[in-house]
Amino acid sequence: MSTCGAYSLEMTAVEHDRAVALVSHTPQLLSSILAAQLVAADDAYVRVAGQGLRDMTRIAGSDSGLWTDILGVNAAPVADVLDGILADLQQAVAALRAVASGDLDKVQVVTDELVSGARGRQRIPGKHGAVASAYSEVAVMLADRPGELGRLFTAVGETAVNLEDIRIEHVLGRQSGLVELAVRPESVGALEDALRTKGFDVRG
Repeated sequence: MSTCGAYSLEMTAVEHDRAVALVSHTPQLLSSILAAQLVAADDAYVRVAGQGLRDMTRIAGSDSGLWTDILGVNAAPVADVLDGILADLQQAVAALRAVASGDLDKVQVVTDELVSGARGRQRIPGKHGAVASAYSEVAVMLADRPGELGRLFTAVGETAVNLEDIRIEHVLGRQSGLVELAVRPESVGALEDALRTKGFDVRG
C-alpha cells in the first residue's frame, strides 16, 4: 500500500462499519435531509442562502442510487449514529421552544451543543492526517473575472506565506467573491500588508 502512497489502518469489520457510519454514511444522509428542506421552501428564502448552507449540503448532490446501496448494507450502524443525533436534536428543540416561551436560562443547552460541536470538529484530522491546527483568515474581495485568483495566488506566493486552505464565498447580487485565505496566525500581518501594497481589497 505504501508504494501507491496509501497507508493502512487495522480494525475489525464491526469497527469499520461503525467508523464509516459516523464519519461518512451519516453525514451523507444528514446533508441530503437538510437539502430536501429546500425543495418546498420559498424562493426568497433560498436566495439568501450563504456559504454555510452550501458547505452543509455540498455532498447532497451525490449519486442517490449509489448511496441507497451503501446505506442499505450498513443500516444498523448508521441508525445507531442517528439515534444519538436525534437525542441531541430533541434536546435542542425542547430548549429552543423553552427560550421562545421566555425561559432564557435554557439557552445554555444550545450553547453546550455548539461548544461540543466545536470540540468535536477539532478532532477531525488536519492536513496530511496530522492533528488539526488553528489557522487565521485573511479575507480578500475579488472581482469575478478570469485571472483574478491567479493574480492573488501569485501575490501570496511572492510573500513566501504558505496557504493552508482557501474558501470562496460569492457575494449575492454582485460579480465578486470574498476569498478567505487560511494561514498561520503569525503570517497574517505580513500577508495583509503585502496584499494591500499590491492593490488588493483586503477586508478586516
